[in-house]
Amino acid sequence: MRKLSFLLLLILLGCSASKKTPPMEISTFTLFDTISFSETIEKAHYHPSSKTLYAMQTGSQQLVLWRNGKQLNTIGGIGTQPTNFSSLADFTMAPDGSLYVLDSVAKEIKKFSSDGKLLGTMELQYVQQPNKLALGNQQNIFVYDSAGSEIVAYDLLDGNELYRFGKFELAKVDILFANKDYVVAFDKTSAESSLFSNLGQFISKDGGQLVYDMYNNAISLKTEALISKMSAAWLPMTSGIGLMTINQDTIAIVVGNQVRLLKIDYDQVF
Repeated sequence: MRKLSFLLLLILLGCSASKKTPPMEISTFTLFDTISFSETIEKAHYHPSSKTLYAMQTGSQQLVLWRNGKQLNTIGGIGTQPTNFSSLADFTMAPDGSLYVLDSVAKEIKKFSSDGKLLGTMELQYVQQPNKLALGNQQNIFVYDSAGSEIVAYDLLDGNELYRFGKFELAKVDILFANKDYVVAFDKTSAESSLFSNLGQFISKDGGQLVYDMYNNAISLKTEALISKMSAAWLPMTSGIGLMTINQDTIAIVVGNQVRLLKIDYDQVF
């Protein structure tokens, strides 16, 4: 009887584990907000659950936290305190809203809570000029070292290097994207994205800035339009567009001192 009960439990667990998210395709991109700042914004992340925008201003060496039409807090600034930066280079955001911020001169990544509290610091070993980063599967983080033109994968638990890749495919990286399956390095000068597996195998090059949504739909930002590469969805773009990030069902696109927020709408694929 005990063996039968245990077998039944394994079957039930197997059935629950085999359940997959139904495939979804992008139907439309909808602009729902535009936020203006007094300084130029280099990069921004939007957290849909808390409706918080995080904007990077390298001129003042800080991140600005914005919610409900007003500034909530700032992170960083020039100084010698643990929360300050020697040279703010890049940042990325985890699904829970926590932030990973790269200081290129100090060669370290600082982790902050969603409201700006410093949670910890990870020193980067064996890199010379780290200037871009992207969060993978929440167990590893990818850092682009411009001195060696390669991407270094680190274990977030112990800070150890896992592997390197991209040395022969990359010349310059303006923004790095990663999820559980892919790593994408975008070069704004050539307007090309280099696509790798999350283990570092080179896959292909693609025109425009490429990212993937939570269903692994490919999305490309080009000078003329925002395009779903796996459906008919597209949205024309104005001139002067900068870099985009994606979190859950929201895209943030930087345009000078503005951040434009776009909602992704989906249709289920049958």
